[in-house]
Amino acid sequence: MRRSPLFRRLLATTLPAALVIGSVSSTAIADPLMARNMSTYGMPGGIDTPTAEALPDGTLGATVSYSDYARRTNVVFQALPRLTTALRYSKVDGINDYRNDGYILDRSFDLRFQALDEQGWRPAVAIGLQDFLGTGVYSGEYIVATKNVTPTIRASAGLGWGTLAGKPRVIDAGDQGGKPNVEDWFSGSPKPFASVAWQATEKLSLVAEYSHDEYIAQYNNGRVYQQGGKPDSSINLGAYYTFADNYEVGLYTIGTKKVGAQFSFALNPRQAPYPSGLEKSPAPVRPRPSPGADPEGWSGAWSQDPTAQPAIQTALGDALADEGQLLESMALSANRAEVRIRNTRYIQHAEAVGRTARLMTRALPPSVETFVITTSEDGVPTSSVTMRRSDVERLENTEAGRIAAASQLTDAVPYPAGLVRSEDVYPRFRWNIQPYLDLGIFSAEDRLGYETGAEARATYEIMPGLELTGAVRQRVIGNIDDRGPGIPGRRGEYYTPAEYEADPSLETTPEGVPRVRSDTRMYTGNTSPVIPEMTLAWYAKPAQNVYTRVTTGLLERAYGGVSAEVLWKPADSPFGFGAEINRVKKRDFDQLLSFRDYEVTMGHVSAYYEFSQGFTAQLDVGKYLAGDKGATLTLTREFANGWQIGAFATKTDLSDEEFGEGSFDKGVMLSIPLSWATGQPSRERATTTIRSLARDGGAQLNVKGRLYDRVRDSHSVKLYQGWGRFWR
Repeated sequence: MRRSPLFRRLLATTLPAALVIGSVSSTAIADPLMARNMSTYGMPGGIDTPTAEALPDGTLGATVSYSDYARRTNVVFQALPRLTTALRYSKVDGINDYRNDGYILDRSFDLRFQALDEQGWRPAVAIGLQDFLGTGVYSGEYIVATKNVTPTIRASAGLGWGTLAGKPRVIDAGDQGGKPNVEDWFSGSPKPFASVAWQATEKLSLVAEYSHDEYIAQYNNGRVYQQGGKPDSSINLGAYYTFADNYEVGLYTIGTKKVGAQFSFALNPRQAPYPSGLEKSPAPVRPRPSPGADPEGWSGAWSQDPTAQPAIQTALGDALADEGQLLESMALSANRAEVRIRNTRYIQHAEAVGRTARLMTRALPPSVETFVITTSEDGVPTSSVTMRRSDVERLENTEAGRIAAASQLTDAVPYPAGLVRSEDVYPRFRWNIQPYLDLGIFSAEDRLGYETGAEARATYEIMPGLELTGAVRQRVIGNIDDRGPGIPGRRGEYYTPAEYEADPSLETTPEGVPRVRSDTRMYTGNTSPVIPEMTLAWYAKPAQNVYTRVTTGLLERAYGGVSAEVLWKPADSPFGFGAEINRVKKRDFDQLLSFRDYEVTMGHVSAYYEFSQGFTAQLDVGKYLAGDKGATLTLTREFANGWQIGAFATKTDLSDEEFGEGSFDKGVMLSIPLSWATGQPSRERATTTIRSLARDGGAQLNVKGRLYDRVRDSHSVKLYQGWGRFWR
């Protein structure tokens, strides 16, 4: 069934959009079919073949499988209820490349969309793209249907193209990779595949499948490689055992002679180890006494006493400090109180607002009816939640949505009259010493790399909006050592650090691109202390919806200079627009105070939009570190408990040859709040970016404190997403 080039181009342009649009559609009438076990490719499936199953929405998991054919490490994410994605890093045996090691290290990416749910006689149906962004070793497409035959037996059957049909795609030996192999999609004659899974016990499942994969790789230079020997049978068998709900081990056969083993685990953001958290209960709302019981408090006469506000502000500040809130300032009158707080503890800002409202009922005289709780970030007010005290008293034991409906979110007034700063808030000095861990993963050139040691970090807040930050690191152990960039035309060989530093001409690629990131390994492996960051930053709010930032100093480990940013972001709008300009110079490789010769002016304009489903889209257009011009699109999904998972792609005016392997910059981001794992309230996060290559094209400056991430927590979409924790 040969598809025309026009048909395949149509699929390439419409299929990815259909996957996303269909996944957020509200017309579904049933839930996706949930997976029972994972395939060796890290997706819900049989052994090597796919099924029309999905994982619970938001699940993040990993699978490691090992056999004579390959060792595959897969990271899977259920991006939407119907959309499953997998990122794969494989050691494929039986294939030689420039290293002549008898194997290759390969990266690939999969997408699967569950188009139909199982309903009545109708099976669930899914369409998928396998290895559509890699070199093509595992390239294939499929349409598959899955049906529950009995409560314990589930059958799947489908049509596969490419590898799934036993007809692997011809791989371009000179291809830089990283682009969708659109012309190959659904090309060639498909062949059927099938699998049957039997849930023998609550923990044990047995799988049999029919597969056409012959484990062959063909290159356009005429070379054909047999991976681990041709299977002697199309029948594969497997047994999988689940334990502790989130873990699975398995044994399987490919044919009758090849045996493999597998381990999988999955984490669901909605299933925290401590679902209710371990934070202490908040103080309850204190109802006001009757006017007869406290006539002076109700009359408001107390507000004329000059000692009243300082006493109230001190008492409320102490109570808020116990809740992890810093009372920066306060404006108080007979009927209205505004407090400006900095949330230092809770991942959902609504919880900080709710606990502050409770404490205000306990600290303020009964005549104060209007509460205004203003959030401050780095001394800059971001938003105000206004509510009536009587609503707080009346709705304490109701669902959080009712107090949300009775409250109003507005932009914070930058400098209102009557605002009194709390004592001992500024200047403020904070410091800590903690371990650090840097990982290098999914690199085709290297195995898992790591570096760990100790980091001392200090922040001195001189006045509202002005802060000095610095850090010093000392490496202890690690296998990430300093190394020059690759030698052109000699893949797998690198300049030594001494060779690279001795020849300034090497700091530009043969294609004329400045080495702004491809020499990043020159900044690793330092055994002496280094300064990863030392900056002076000024944050301000010059107008109602406008925020500004100016940061100067050692902005990141590779660049220092000046970074300036402006952001327009109304508190009650999902839209935001910003601009950033940077003048930076490259730091010396010892990461101390000296610089190299390369300097550049770069920056971008940005647009942000927050969707109600928890997605945030960001588009940056501008000039990058190497002087190339282009755009970066980032899509991030955030769950109510703070999990963030996203992906980005950057395309600039550099050609594929100028950019090098990968063709364009792309990666995956993961951020998990520590409170999710520990149950203890904290705003700290474990964050990583998975990027297989450090290339010069599309390289951004890694400056900290960008405005959008600082202000959005207290703005409408993010604030109301976590509003269910208002009464926690």
